[in-house]
Amino acid sequence: MATFVLVHGSWGGGWVWDRLRPLLEGAGHTVLTPTLAGLAERHELSAPDVGLGVHAREIAQLLESEGVQDAILVGHSYGGMVITGAAALAADRVGQVVYADAFAPVTGESAFGMLPWLEPAFAEARGPAEWEVAPLDTGALGADEEGAAWLSSRMTPMPRFTHEEALGPGSEEVLAAKPVTYIHCADQDFFTEVAAAAEKRGFRVVALSGVTHVGLLTHPDGFAQELLKLT
Repeated sequence: MATFVLVHGSWGGGWVWDRLRPLLEGAGHTVLTPTLAGLAERHELSAPDVGLGVHAREIAQLLESEGVQDAILVGHSYGGMVITGAAALAADRVGQVVYADAFAPVTGESAFGMLPWLEPAFAEARGPAEWEVAPLDTGALGADEEGAAWLSSRMTPMPRFTHEEALGPGSEEVLAAKPVTYIHCADQDFFTEVAAAAEKRGFRVVALSGVTHVGLLTHPDGFAQELLKLT
């Protein structure tokens, strides 16, 4: 049986996988859904210097502390930045990498650099602390009315530095040596260019028609089927 490590995106927490986790566990797999520092139930750890590097180290340390081998490391949205960094730090504990409509950076890239429209959008979404960003409109991210209510009720502000900080070195060599899948939510074009770049890098690309960016979270059945194919 496989061990899935699911890493959430912006303003989320381990809770975003609540509808997907039972589908994987029901098939007999182990599923870890950590919450990144500064978000959700760990929001008290939010600080100006909490960024990509902190989060990548957290996931790498989780793999070690849990004794995980051959993890299927999955990242949604900003979580793609995190799993890329974590894969470089804990290559011997990662079996496969899956980008779920996510950033798939190379060394030196930041989330702001990959999606330039994010920086002005974040500037307008001021959080309770000067270094934080409040959640964006979940409807604009592709949630229907029920999904928007579910997501919005639990999302928390997050440190801006997560999207400012660039990816450190080492990930390209690791990803070149492991199976990598990019799952693109084809009903929205947030990550269309990222998915095209992933294909050029030799990643396996799967397009889910009729699925929005947050549809992976609010309607997880199709996504679960793709993940189970990897086991």
